[in-house]
Amino acid sequence: MAEAQGINHDTAAKLLGLNPKELTGLVNSGVITRAAKDSYSLALIVRDYIAHLKTPSLIKSQAEIAEHLDTSDRTIRELQDKLGFSCKTQTIDEIRVAYIRHLREQAAGRAGTGDLDLVAERAKLAKVQHERIEMQNAVTRREYGPIDALEFGLTDLMVRVASQLDTIPGKVKIASDKLTAADLDIVTGIIAIVRNDIASMEINWFDDLPDTDEKDDLNVELDV
Repeated sequence: MAEAQGINHDTAAKLLGLNPKELTGLVNSGVITRAAKDSYSLALIVRDYIAHLKTPSLIKSQAEIAEHLDTSDRTIRELQDKLGFSCKTQTIDEIRVAYIRHLREQAAGRAGTGDLDLVAERAKLAKVQHERIEMQNAVTRREYGPIDALEFGLTDLMVRVASQLDTIPGKVKIASDKLTAADLDIVTGIIAIVRNDIASMEINWFDDLPDTDEKDDLNVELDV
């Protein structure tokens, strides 16, 4: 009796509930055997496919693993080293369980991401958020203010002070009729030096204050 004629590729795929591409992959990996080119024995493909379903499948491609776990190839490479699994020797079920456990550890804060410790990082974040709220409250109470705003206010104050200093010679002249023009020139010169010293002052907002009060003496040398 002649052997029954084989079935073609598309018919075999449809019979097994696969698409043609999936069947090609199983053939190329040696899971299913063809009777001839584009010809399959019904009995053989059923036998091979049942054996395949009973055997845990190995996914050797990192790209397939990444697609299955909805992540990137790079993540899979890193996880193989970190979690100690191999795409070539372990089943997809084993890899998936290892990945899920890894995600649970991260969610619980017991696993680090790279060099970061999630518990420590969360503690730092909570501390920074607390400090920010405290600072905002202090600004609201007008206990603190932005450095640039303070500098602007001091600059405006110094301009007003300099303007008042310039009125001193005229006020001295009005207050005393015994002062000569040379005396007024001395006063004007001293005021100019003081004004220039004030203009060149720099405020160090962050250095600690000195332990003792220090007063700078103003030494003025004028040719009279």
